[in-house]
Amino acid sequence: MNKQLYLKLLESIKSVFPITLIVVLLNFTIIPFDNFYMLLSFIIGAVLLVIGMSFFTLGADISMMSIGEKVGGNLTKTKNLLLIIFVTFIIGFIITTAEPDLKVLAEQISSVPNETLIVAVSLGVGIFLVVSFLRVFFQIRLSYILIFLYFIVFVLAFFTKEDFLAVAFDSGGVNTRQNTHPIINSMGVCLY
Repeated sequence: MNKQLYLKLLESIKSVFPITLIVVLLNFTIIPFDNFYMLLSFIIGAVLLVIGMSFFTLGADISMMSIGEKVGGNLTKTKNLLLIIFVTFIIGFIITTAEPDLKVLAEQISSVPNETLIVAVSLGVGIFLVVSFLRVFFQIRLSYILIFLYFIVFVLAFFTKEDFLAVAFDSGGVNTRQNTHPIINSMGVCLY
């Protein structure tokens, strides 16, 4: 357990340290904080964020990895392709809908209604989780799928409003966080 916590602590530091460093450098160069206590509060907040993220991701891995492995293992045993596709889609959709980072992103974007963004990203994750399963199941080369899907993305981008385009490209990365990652990865190990 200590080694896992140590690894999660390093992972959290790698995530938080770069932005913390940038903010501190900006404080001493271009945009100084109003007072020293604001800078101190920011640094204390960053340290607490690292500690909190470490414990959260450790807890998520311990609890959700075993759930994902059991679900994936039991699904594979059924050998029912339609059931596996349906459950894979539903799990991808629900986990993404529950992702806190996606809700935070939706709150920050005024040009797209919150529910629309959350449902669109959740549908996308569910669909692409099914596509990734089918790719492995039918042994389709990844390059074929990527070329086809990028073609579709760029065609759709041509007809999309500029306000939504940046959000569409950026929102996919938001969902690969604490909730989504452990369950999908552990299911993937068993399903594929």
